[in-house]
Amino acid sequence: MTSLMNYYDVLGCTRESTAEDVKRAYRALALKFHPDKNTSESDSANLQRVLEAWHTLRDPKSRREYDAVQRQEELDLENVPIYAKISIDEMKETDGNGDTLAYPCRCGGSYRIEKRYTWEKNQSIHVPCLECTFLVVIET
Repeated sequence: MTSLMNYYDVLGCTRESTAEDVKRAYRALALKFHPDKNTSESDSANLQRVLEAWHTLRDPKSRREYDAVQRQEELDLENVPIYAKISIDEMKETDGNGDTLAYPCRCGGSYRIEKRYTWEKNQSIHVPCLECTFLVVIET
């Protein structure tokens, strides 16, 4: 696996694509770039990238490992001590009123945010841990 190549982009898929979607995309691209159909060097290089992506994404275990590495690289690029990227659905209500949401930190502390700040859709909210220096990024 190389850190610069996104195998999902190579195959024209997303992380949410099913195994069958990945397989269909691989087959279509393998036919498109196959040496029997094309003789250019760029098509040969494209076929090599497609094969590399397919060998990683076809196996559920290697796909999970690849996804974990990709997620960590995305977090590292943000250059802040981010513990995780989570969806709003992963947070739990902490009080009887349901006004505050929380998510546990690995240090034993927690990330807390008032629900009213999460109502707007398609935003990323950085929330600091109450005990340490880590942040979580909440995707709404």
